[in-house]
Amino acid sequence: MVAREEKKRFLRGSRVAAGFVLVLWWLASASARAAETASAAGIPGGAGIAASGAASEVEALVAEALAKNPDLAIARQEAAASRARVSPAGALPDPMVTVSYENDGSTPSLGVEPMTRLQFMAQQAFPFPGKLALSEKVASLDAGRGATRPERVVLTLEAAVRRSYADLLEAREDLRLVDEQIATWRDIEENIRARYSAGMGTQQDVLRAQAERTRLLQQRRRDEGAEKSAVSALNQLLYRPAQSPLATKNELMPGTLLGIPAGHEVLEEALKATPELKEAALAKDRAKLAADLARRNLKPDFVASAAYMNRGGLPLMWSLGVGVSIPLWAGKKQRPLIVEAEALGEAASATEVSLRRQVEARTEERLIRLEQIVDEAKLDAEGVLVQDKLSVDAALASYRTGSVPFVTVLEALGTYFIDRRAAVSRLADFIRAEADLRELSLDRAGPAATASLPSSSNSAASSRM
Repeated sequence: MVAREEKKRFLRGSRVAAGFVLVLWWLASASARAAETASAAGIPGGAGIAASGAASEVEALVAEALAKNPDLAIARQEAAASRARVSPAGALPDPMVTVSYENDGSTPSLGVEPMTRLQFMAQQAFPFPGKLALSEKVASLDAGRGATRPERVVLTLEAAVRRSYADLLEAREDLRLVDEQIATWRDIEENIRARYSAGMGTQQDVLRAQAERTRLLQQRRRDEGAEKSAVSALNQLLYRPAQSPLATKNELMPGTLLGIPAGHEVLEEALKATPELKEAALAKDRAKLAADLARRNLKPDFVASAAYMNRGGLPLMWSLGVGVSIPLWAGKKQRPLIVEAEALGEAASATEVSLRRQVEARTEERLIRLEQIVDEAKLDAEGVLVQDKLSVDAALASYRTGSVPFVTVLEALGTYFIDRRAAVSRLADFIRAEADLRELSLDRAGPAATASLPSSSNSAASSRM
């Protein structure tokens, strides 16, 4: 009877010891990750990226993409072409030189007949004062409008690189998490097998551990596919072969605290730097000048001429002349152009007001999105992940007393892993949302990623670890 009681105490002690050793191993692993997280949290502007070279790594990728992108090269060349049209718009029309011969009689009579002459004439047109200056200013504003297209290409390309970089970091951090889960379940399975061999466990526990590991292998395949897709997308932006390796030294560390710049500073910068708004302001100014030019076209232009006439041996002749163009058909020609220019000016003014409002609205939406992610990440760092760890500790303490089965500890661990994956996704969402803010796009884009992730309490039972 005494031997039986000792055997029962031994079995209970072995059960507690096995669970205690397993959880101690996991807690040691989690503590190491927590130390890395604490280090990452001290890096300003890293959006949860654990490395001092975070900014330089993504900036290097952005610089490479900008250097290789043909669309940017096209936009810059088109802008250069627009600038080249400024100077010709303010230049005088080309002068005209005419050589003519007038003969008196049926046979050549230069030097014999007084009306026979060889004439050289030069003519120069002079637009009404102010026309050329206005034309040059209009062309200059057109060049300024053309210069906004390369700016848009740069902003769009930079944002695309940053989003793809976030996708890659997220995929690789998910791979690290699933590998940690697989390692945890491998140890759990070995422990359950040992207990089952000793008659202290059940076959159901062994099969359950195997099923969990198989599900995790499926998750790893999905994460590997996500990593390959992210690498391919980023290589496409960098104009590298699709499967070129892309090493990243940085990591997204769950539980990192984030920060965002002041809203009024962001809005002020957006109003100054949005290419479409700059182009609209230039279009408005251009329309005003075009209207002035159209009204000035009601004024006459002038033509000056000078001629030299050689009469052979007879005395030479010369002439000077001035011509004036008469806007005789102004009702059908110049005045409709004035109406057109004024209408375009009013349209440009309305467009500027509309675009300004859109910039303010899109910027406000993106700031709200960033604030939401920052608040959720703060809850991860100061609440959810901390509470998950306390839940594991509580489950372990209850298991030691025999009040709960060991599956309770495993479910607590599973919830913690799910929440860590959700925290990683939020950090990646922050980078993507920050890229959206930097892009200054007028499109109403959705959240950088899924706004709400599955509740860990609902998915813990199905996903476990």
